[in-house]
Amino acid sequence: MAIAILQKGFQLLSLNKRKKVVDGKVFGSKIGLTASLFGCWHESISRPFTDGKSAYRTCLKCGARTPFNTETLETQTRFYYPPIVKSIEIK
Repeated sequence: MAIAILQKGFQLLSLNKRKKVVDGKVFGSKIGLTASLFGCWHESISRPFTDGKSAYRTCLKCGARTPFNTETLETQTRFYYPPIVKSIEIK
């Protein structure tokens, strides 16, 4: 009985620590260390937006996105360049 209770507690702790997978269609590519140091410092951040299952906040200066956790209402620190939208010419 005690082992079952310990296993349940361990499962609950491991569920809380799992990292969410970042959706590349929403966030694009990760910003590297060099760009983070010498580029925009993301001081002006928008309110949270949702796109399907993902929520994010956007830098108002450069457009970089950061994941937003809707359960804890916390913004993560890693920023991503938004995905590139390709235009198609119609003749």
